[in-house]
Amino acid sequence: MNESSGPDDNTSEASEHQTKSLVVNKAVGTPKKQVKKKPKLIINVLNTQYSIVKEVAKKIFRFKLSLNPNSEWDLLWADTGVTADLLSKMKPYQKINHYPAMGCLAKKNYLGRNLMRMRKTFPVEYNFFPLTWNLPRDANEFRLQFEQGKYRTYIAKPEAQCQGRGIFLFKSPEELDPNEHYVVQRYVKNPYLIEDLKFDLRIYVLVYGCDPLRIYIHNEGLARLATEEYEAPNKSNLKNLYMHLTNYAINKDSENFIFNTDSERADIGHKRSLSSVWSYIDSHGGNSKLLKRKIKKCIVKTLCAVQPHLAHSYKMCQPNSLEDNMCFEVLGFDILIDHKLKPWLLEVNHSPSFTTDTPFDYKVKHQLIEDTIRLLHMNSNNRVKYYQQKQDEVNARVLGKGQGRLTKEEKEELHRKAMEERDKYEQKHLGGYIRAYPDHKLDEKYKEYIAVATKSWEEFYGYNKRTAVKERVNNKDTKTKDKALIKSVKKSSMLPNVRPSKRKFTPDKYNRTKASKVCSRESRDKSSSVLRPEDWTDSGVNKTGNNFPKSRIIKDRLIDEISQVKLKPIENSDKGLEVFGRRVIGSLSKPHGKVTMHVNNNEMKGGFRYSLI
Repeated sequence: MNESSGPDDNTSEASEHQTKSLVVNKAVGTPKKQVKKKPKLIINVLNTQYSIVKEVAKKIFRFKLSLNPNSEWDLLWADTGVTADLLSKMKPYQKINHYPAMGCLAKKNYLGRNLMRMRKTFPVEYNFFPLTWNLPRDANEFRLQFEQGKYRTYIAKPEAQCQGRGIFLFKSPEELDPNEHYVVQRYVKNPYLIEDLKFDLRIYVLVYGCDPLRIYIHNEGLARLATEEYEAPNKSNLKNLYMHLTNYAINKDSENFIFNTDSERADIGHKRSLSSVWSYIDSHGGNSKLLKRKIKKCIVKTLCAVQPHLAHSYKMCQPNSLEDNMCFEVLGFDILIDHKLKPWLLEVNHSPSFTTDTPFDYKVKHQLIEDTIRLLHMNSNNRVKYYQQKQDEVNARVLGKGQGRLTKEEKEELHRKAMEERDKYEQKHLGGYIRAYPDHKLDEKYKEYIAVATKSWEEFYGYNKRTAVKERVNNKDTKTKDKALIKSVKKSSMLPNVRPSKRKFTPDKYNRTKASKVCSRESRDKSSSVLRPEDWTDSGVNKTGNNFPKSRIIKDRLIDEISQVKLKPIENSDKGLEVFGRRVIGSLSKPHGKVTMHVNNNEMKGGFRYSLI
């Protein structure tokens, strides 16, 4: 393909000049310049069934498709969630379309638990989802709903099902199986209707950063309509799923379902576009702009509730990812609108369907995937730079010029610059996406939600206890007291040197000696499953230094000695001590006849040393 432009005579002259120069070069014998081809981006599509993902990646972005699980790749697209082990093994230039901890949002029981926890602190701000109970755990609390005599309608969903499978409506708790696990919600009985049909909205949300959160909402989505005219739930229609459920997987089997075969018409059939719903609401006296703002807040608040969990799991797998861009996820938020145009969050799907049954489906999802991949800012040169940098580091170490680790200030500066570059690129390549967070107008309010969610998460997982221990270790007054205690422990000589026995002992054949006869079986630590007969010892013998079998000082004996200097043992722990309410982990061994204590990778022979963690 010629890049030159202009009249035909100029083109011919240029071509003649080029052929002459080639002849001259051949005559002189100069080698031809080899132009290096830019390496192709590779996408691994082994674990995805959607052909539209492969089509967009190959035809639009010129990706090379790979089905080999062990081959090199730049982007991995999977229909199921990913493990933390996979993320921890990823290279900095690679990206994957899931977060390992997104189950805290995508699983119905975890979503209800996290949102109900936030509602206790913010009862007004987090009133955008129906009351939720996880049964049988919340069975007693759920039964209180029926003590007032008002039998409302509830909807039960199995914990581990999708696409509407196993969902049913009920009015009495006796209709539930007490041995099954359900997520029960109060039924929204006054929904907004389109042509007398109940519907919900599938809104596509891209999460491309967890610390800080980076949330993008696509301007196009789907509206899924039920196939029978809506009536308030009663005994006669309570089991009519075509009336009360809007799931596409259920209603497509109805004889009333109408497929939209016209890609240019988005307002016909039982699956319509999001933009057609906004037009319908505006034409019937509603305010779609106000509704969009409410839905945006609903989505951001939901993600704020799980941000600490997402950030923690990501940092545990990739602590050096300064750009925070190795994971992304396209979520499907299912939103129901009531007769007052209030949005209600029903559930969140971490693997929304990308099937294209109709031309209209193909148009919406093709644009969504194209905008998503473009926003990732993929570049094959990042892979080349990574391997070149690794080679340079190896060469530097060989020459003794290895670089030290980055300081905290240097990492923060690199992170700030990376975020600035991302902002510039994403602002120009949003496509159909709208950035919902960060939002400078409401940042302070959202930060308050994240702070409460962080505190709740720390209390649930016990993280605040570990933080208190770190604060104690960093406290100067505490350090001086600990040093004084260490000195007193060393002087007390609680761990005397023991001469090794010349006899050979094995776990299978244990020869009883004077030391073992003194110690009875009742002195064995029942809480330790690894304590063996060779671990037995006797206080009278080891103080005198007599020979005894290959052994270690048992925990109980060590605790008895240490308790004299105000060290307290931890209950139900085989390798633990407690120093002034703080935990010390360690183990005892006796290599080459010298007592050695290993505590937090510190080692001291013939004595005792400890450090707090």
